[in-house]
Amino acid sequence: MMKLFLFFCFTVSVFASDALTFGDEKKDIKTTIYFVQLFSEKNIEKAKAILEKTQENIKKETFLHKSGDYIVGRYGENKSYSGMKQSLQKAKEAGFLDAYIIKSTDLDMKNSLVFAKTQEQEKQHSEVDNSIIGMSKFDQSNILLKANNAYKSGNETEAMLYYEMLLASGYENQKIKNNLCYLYGKQGAWFQAKSIIESQRYQGKLLYAYAYGAVQSNQDNYYNDILPYISIDNSGKLMMLTGFYFEKREDMQRAVSFYKMAYEKNPSDPYNIFAYARVLDMEQNTQSKTIYMDILKKIDTSHPLYAAIYKRINE
Repeated sequence: MMKLFLFFCFTVSVFASDALTFGDEKKDIKTTIYFVQLFSEKNIEKAKAILEKTQENIKKETFLHKSGDYIVGRYGENKSYSGMKQSLQKAKEAGFLDAYIIKSTDLDMKNSLVFAKTQEQEKQHSEVDNSIIGMSKFDQSNILLKANNAYKSGNETEAMLYYEMLLASGYENQKIKNNLCYLYGKQGAWFQAKSIIESQRYQGKLLYAYAYGAVQSNQDNYYNDILPYISIDNSGKLMMLTGFYFEKREDMQRAVSFYKMAYEKNPSDPYNIFAYARVLDMEQNTQSKTIYMDILKKIDTSHPLYAAIYKRINE
């Protein structure tokens, strides 16, 4: 099968940023963890009320998470199932007789977290918020530098934390939002990214940044997260990324379908044309060479696609 040139070329023009380079692909590993589910409620206020009445030794290790239509109380955390048995016993002794052990992942726990805080936590959070809001430009520049250094050293979680601090401080910068959405995509943290994307009225570039990160790290939930936006994206970029998502998963029938849809949606975009030419190429359709040559007429030698197309024509 023909090697994939499209993806890394696409990133250069769409996701280029002064603050972050998207070229390095790092495989994110989801860690399996176990916890005790204490209760579930459809109303978050009722869930908070149950949590507030819980014994202090249980409450301090219990957090509220969203699970489908319910808010659930999750207590403790351990990478070993047997390690949670003692926590389960403590939960039952505290009155949660229907409590049971559940398996999840660290990313799911992070993405589903609901921020229900005690009064002391609210006070501490407020103090942190005030320090962030009053952050000087010098401090913002310093945090931006730390964010970039964290990413370059491979600590993407730390980079996300710094980017989140910058946005909370009022540092309105599209590149920061773009970078953060990309990092959220690599982690599969759709709920966090969605809040930024919604605040920007579903600005295309932020969606593309998330989608690129999610596809790059092969996130299982990518397709379900992005599905509502694919058909209304007039650029065809989400269709093309979705095609690559399925190609990485060796589902060529769906990959080809999305590549063709991307071209039909926007046949003037060089990347969509290239994706379509690759489809014809894989189908051994001789028209692919003509389309490759047409793309070269539209771009100059400095374009990210040029070398890949020129090589394929010669082959």
